[in-house]
Amino acid sequence: MKTRFKNTLHKIHLWLGMASGLVVFIVAITGCVYVFSYEIKDVIYKDRHHVSIPENPTRVPISQLIEIAEGAFNNTYSFQNVIIPNDPGHAVSISFTDVDGTVFGYHNFMKFYKTVSLNPYNGKIIFIENTKWEFFNVVLAIHMNLFMGYNDVSHYIVAGATWTFVFMLISGLILWWPKKSQRKQSFSFKWKKSSKWRRKNYDLHRIFGFYMLAIALILALTGLMWASKSFNASVKWVANGGKTIPYAALSKPVQNTNPEQPFDVILNTVITDYPEYEFLLIRKHPKPNIPYIVRVYKKDEQNYKRTELYFDRTTAELLNTFTFSDKNNGEKIQALNYDLHVGAIGGLPTKILAFLASLLIASLPITGFFIWYGRKYKKKK
Repeated sequence: MKTRFKNTLHKIHLWLGMASGLVVFIVAITGCVYVFSYEIKDVIYKDRHHVSIPENPTRVPISQLIEIAEGAFNNTYSFQNVIIPNDPGHAVSISFTDVDGTVFGYHNFMKFYKTVSLNPYNGKIIFIENTKWEFFNVVLAIHMNLFMGYNDVSHYIVAGATWTFVFMLISGLILWWPKKSQRKQSFSFKWKKSSKWRRKNYDLHRIFGFYMLAIALILALTGLMWASKSFNASVKWVANGGKTIPYAALSKPVQNTNPEQPFDVILNTVITDYPEYEFLLIRKHPKPNIPYIVRVYKKDEQNYKRTELYFDRTTAELLNTFTFSDKNNGEKIQALNYDLHVGAIGGLPTKILAFLASLLIASLPITGFFIWYGRKYKKKK
């Protein structure tokens, strides 16, 4: 009975692996490349962000910098994000996007995506990046939706392949788990000079698969929090004790009858209350009834520890402040998800683990294919 079960499981493991292997490889290898993207960009794009500090530094108002950036595109586009670093030698970055969610393919979906870097002391444009085709942004688009754009088809494919990969991890452990008498030699490589490539390939597949199993499950399940809306909602529902809890309401309704308030008032409020920030991210939602969101990131703190402030668009009044501790359990899991997925939760050591695990995950479809090929070739021979 046990042998029949394992034989059936082996066939399922094989054919599901063949069906999902290419997607798993693509998602894993792009994730591996993306893990250290911010650190790499800080080095290779240094000339785009570095500014000289004048003797008597006086910053140009942020509202004026936004006007300059919008003017670079003849005021055709309204900004989406503004990043303001605390580092006096760093430029201000303002991003502009325009997407079409009804079309297929990243090149059609992302109609426009550019980032303007400005000198905060004189307002001069340092660089205009075509972020749509920036290398790491393209890597991210492939990782998240296989370059198909943000649509149901890409999400079903990525989510389906990820769910299959989760099953493959569990079924692989069941198939591989050694008997008591074989355990000592099963957890490490025992190659001899006479060991053939099929033996070595098989060991690479099963031993690497075993040692990165826990990390691979974390990466897969946190990835599903983006790829599968139903999984995301289910996790938060369970975390909230079987209740669907909406996001916390704002303390006051958003006014939308007056002209938009310049950002200078908002920025002054944030800097006064959070002078120790590393950088600020101001987000402007395309819908006018959604308030401005300012995220405060502190040095050497993970992403999930950020503080979020909501400001009225017309009065610049602070509507609400949310820290990690203010969130319900479901929101806390959502906030932790990014840091867990990219390995930032424990700093550099866990990022290295995420990098290596992604690399090993990418190798599994390859070694798995060669296991199948080797057996097929051996039978023919």
